Amino acid sequence: MSVKDFSQFVQFNPALFDHLAELGQTLGAQLEKITRLQFDAGLASTQEALAASRALLEVRDPSALLQWQEAHVKPGFERAAASAREQYEVLVETRDILAAAVHQAATDATRQMQANIERLAEGAPEGLGLVFDAFRKSLDAQIAAMDNMNKVGAQIQDITDTNLLAIKRAVETSAAAPVAAKRKAA
Repeated sequence: MSVKDFSQFVQFNPALFDHLAELGQTLGAQLEKITRLQFDAGLASTQEALAASRALLEVRDPSALLQWQEAHVKPGFERAAASAREQYEVLVETRDILAAAVHQAATDATRQMQANIERLAEGAPEGLGLVFDAFRKSLDAQIAAMDNMNKVGAQIQDITDTNLLAIKRAVETSAAAPVAAKRKAA
């Protein structure tokens, strides 16, 4: 087995390697985005937790506790929900980038296979026309299956978005709970 370096492969299909390099850079940028969001959220959360701890040490009566909850708990829930939403959006972007890359690769492969079948069909003996028609129909079925998978992916995205909205509402409801407790105490 001979050893080949990267440059030996590039000459065969440089466009493919350009696409792979671009995909790698795009995915790297997505990873940087999610890492930055998590880092910033962690830093803000730590700073707010320290401030909330200091403020909690100064609480001396029930009304001050309710004020502390209003000042620190509700904004904490809101911040956590916003951070989760931002990270989710980056993950959805990443999923879309990967889906587009897979779809493009499958489309390119299918086109290449169709071109190869047509080239073979031109030089094939006359009795093999049915075989090539079967290949063509198989590729058409593959394309239809890919389209169906894209539709299923869109449906899954709709379900995921609905679930995210339900989680957002639940967080907002739980963040409003200290306000309701404050009203009952008053």
